[in-house]
Amino acid sequence: MVTGASRGIGRATALALAERGHHLVLTARNVSGGARFDGTSVNDPLAGVPLSGSVEDVAAECRAVAERVGSGATVLCVALDLADDASVRAAAAAALTEFASVDCLVSNAIYQGPGVNDRFRDVSMELLRTVIEGDAVAPLILLKEFLPGMIASERGVFVHLTSGAATLTPRAPAGEGGWGLAYAMAKGAAHRIAGVLHAEHARDGLRAYSLNPGHVSTEVMRMRAEREGRPATGGTPDDVARVIDWLIEGGPDAAALSGGEVVSRDVIDRLA
Repeated sequence: MVTGASRGIGRATALALAERGHHLVLTARNVSGGARFDGTSVNDPLAGVPLSGSVEDVAAECRAVAERVGSGATVLCVALDLADDASVRAAAAAALTEFASVDCLVSNAIYQGPGVNDRFRDVSMELLRTVIEGDAVAPLILLKEFLPGMIASERGVFVHLTSGAATLTPRAPAGEGGWGLAYAMAKGAAHRIAGVLHAEHARDGLRAYSLNPGHVSTEVMRMRAEREGRPATGGTPDDVARVIDWLIEGGPDAAALSGGEVVSRDVIDRLA
């Protein structure tokens, strides 16, 4: 399962895994497109702009890849709203109904909306809880459902896309080069999952990683840079997808990193 698979890192990861012949469960809040960017603060000038692509589009691309490589892989699209526990549980149930077990979870999706990068004084407690539960609790709901199959297969893999915000002090306030409290708390909470899973289930063949993708140029970041009259910077989603594929394949070097934070650029340099 790849969450947040409609564009960016999620899409690139889905395509990389399709090349390997994996069966795939691809999720996003809306599977058929028409999504709009919710913004990350109450005054985000990009709030409401349409976003390209959909999970259905990505699934079609993955099916074409599966046909080309002759894998016969199945690709399932499932709606999953991180802010709705029932939706998360329903997505897990749909995946297990189709495949009986899910060996690998790539936790890429995050809650998007005002509050994520608002300053402390502007964030309501209700929204703070929503962001944390979406980013840190929703993956645990999925893992609770998938863990028995992961243990039974002895090849379970959990990859969570983390961030420097999980462990670092921002150099400036949100809106001036830093990040909001809700985003930092949510990423910080989710950052701890991999280490605990490794400690408890490495003996069961399960590997778990917090993957720091670094600065990646996304569609929204490119639109923001264009609006502000500056060049977009950052790495590509394909680079991160390459690292995720390497972690899932699980060679000795990848297995040795289980339980810790993996920096995407370090792996890319190793693979070069």
